[in-house]
Amino acid sequence: MMINKILEIFFPKTCTICGKMYKNWICPKCYLKIESELKYCIIKEKDFHIMFLGFYENNLRSLLLRFKFNEKAYLSNFFIEAIKKNDNFINCIMKYDYIIPVPMHKNNKKIRGYNQTEILAKKLAEECKIKYLENVLVKIRQNKRQSTLDRNQRGENVKDAYKLINSESIKDKKILLMDDIYTTGNTVEACKNELKKGQAQEIDILVIAKKK
Repeated sequence: MMINKILEIFFPKTCTICGKMYKNWICPKCYLKIESELKYCIIKEKDFHIMFLGFYENNLRSLLLRFKFNEKAYLSNFFIEAIKKNDNFINCIMKYDYIIPVPMHKNNKKIRGYNQTEILAKKLAEECKIKYLENVLVKIRQNKRQSTLDRNQRGENVKDAYKLINSESIKDKKILLMDDIYTTGNTVEACKNELKKGQAQEIDILVIAKKK
């Protein structure tokens, strides 16, 4: 049973979106639908830049939710390939010294089996020949899921949830903080503020999707 489950996760036999039989994770028809939703945006947000592939809606939202909650870790391949297709994105990413993922609390990671943002950050770092930095930013408090809270509650929910360790490793460095979804910005703001304690030269954000 466990072997079959592992094989299903990494070697699916149907399209993740429409469910039709297909040898890869997304059939050509669904692939084109998702690709049409990719906007490749880079915008200024307060004191940092945020890069995102598209908006958190329609097929991109559906794909992200499957990747995040339905044991579809292999979908990271689609997102990384999508990033690689845009030269402007790649050129921007190449300027950073380190890629750091938004961390997940160890208990949540144990339940889910993986941190989807870690998978994305590791693969992107490898593709772009940038150092992936782990064990620098950790989540020390298990809080409620942000998606279950309103805008006013989310800031308080992530307060003091993250901690910077090995701060000397990021001093005067350019950091790309990676997450899957940007909604109110409270999570990345909490992480960014903690990273600032390490005197990083620059901290910008890369996410797959941003909520309008």
